[in-house]
Amino acid sequence: EDAQLHLIALCCLLIAAKFEECDVKIPRIQTLNYFVQNAFLANEFRQMELLLLEFFCWNLVLPTSAHYIEYYKLAALSNDDNLNGEKVTHHMESKIMKYIAKYCKYFLDISLQDFAFSQLAPSLVAAAAIAASRHSLGLIPSWTPELAECTDFTIAQVQPVALALISVYYHYRARDAECENAEVPSEMMSKIQTSTDTSVIA
Repeated sequence: EDAQLHLIALCCLLIAAKFEECDVKIPRIQTLNYFVQNAFLANEFRQMELLLLEFFCWNLVLPTSAHYIEYYKLAALSNDDNLNGEKVTHHMESKIMKYIAKYCKYFLDISLQDFAFSQLAPSLVAAAAIAASRHSLGLIPSWTPELAECTDFTIAQVQPVALALISVYYHYRARDAECENAEVPSEMMSKIQTSTDTSVIA
């Protein structure tokens, strides 16, 4: 029934918030119930929450690319980085990191929209998002020894996935510029498997 599906959805949201957010950001049952015109009792929320936890055997730890990228961003800038031919200085780092975070979020969003990326390790997708972000910002090199050590991925492993992310990125830009109703390419795995262009990500 629709009512039961609503309760399941709200309880999933509640569990996710408890797992990911700090206490002050966890929605109260009364708040969630408001969205369905107070259709449920508080006890029904608790029972459904317990039922869902038991269904998943309390195994909620599933690392995603978003988890990995927070760690990888610690090595996203290097002392030897160059930005459009200019050495990155200390006073530039804060601004660049804000843009890296913005691009990383964008590339991770892209990865969620194509099934091919879901077949890859989340850690690899996160690493590729870092490389794609650095490339898009004009940081040279796109992959540094610090990132290789932090992520445990080589440029050869990261490059094809980063190229695939960038390919979708430019597709979006072209679509927006031309105001076309084109769809995002659905066969990205072929790009991931066959791309060998070392001139883009290096």
